[in-house]
Amino acid sequence: MQLTSHDRCVLHLASRDAEGRLGFYLDEEGVVTLLGKGETQAVPAGESLPKLEEGGLLSLDLSHSYVLTPKGWEAVRALVALAS
Repeated sequence: MQLTSHDRCVLHLASRDAEGRLGFYLDEEGVVTLLGKGETQAVPAGESLPKLEEGGLLSLDLSHSYVLTPKGWEAVRALVALAS
């Protein structure tokens, strides 16, 4: 799976939460917006959420948030390793 820079940003936001949880909401225009733990500025989800869910990196839980899957955590660790 080829990740865009925006996909990587979404994964990074999710990884900032100890449980890998990523809250989201709809803004006035109906755009899905993400807010990671400790972040003050929301990020548009774009096409990343369905793509990352389909790729098995995120899953939607019952509390209406996306959560990193074990495969998602592996992807985050690989991205961190590449960056260092």
